[in-house]
Amino acid sequence: MKLTQIVFATLFFSILSTKWTFAQSEAEKWMRNWEARADLERIEDVYIPKDLAEAMSELDRLTDDSMAAVIALAPEGEIASKLHFSLGRWMQLHWGLEEGSRLAAYLRSRGLSFPDDMIDLLIRCWHRHLNGKPTEEEGLITKYQERRRLEHRKRLEKTERIVLPPRDKR
Repeated sequence: MKLTQIVFATLFFSILSTKWTFAQSEAEKWMRNWEARADLERIEDVYIPKDLAEAMSELDRLTDDSMAAVIALAPEGEIASKLHFSLGRWMQLHWGLEEGSRLAAYLRSRGLSFPDDMIDLLIRCWHRHLNGKPTEEEGLITKYQERRRLEHRKRLEKTERIVLPPRDKR
């Protein structure tokens, strides 16, 4: 082997291992940060509800009565869709649904892992709360989980499978 090939191979593998180590340490750092935020009552001076009941109370407190009345009058599906990228985005950013918070940890413990599902659950439950109806969050959570399972199955079905010929037994 030529000296240039040896130098190239050494350089290639050292860069490859450095990138892999960096990616691994970044993931570990992100997870440690997520876990640390899961214990905080406030993040960047914003109160973080600890569960669904506190989230409903906090949304009540933060929302003007006249606006809450307008939200309550709208159909649930329509309001969930319309508020997803406004109020929902605010909740995602300020209540740490993606980066970690005690509310995100609570929702994960209930079986939700996608921030979009968490947002939809919070908006729909709040709409029901405003209308004096039971929130029925278990039914919503089951619906989100089933939808995610179906999406995963569909992705797997679209995946091209490679069938390898049997190995020769020599």
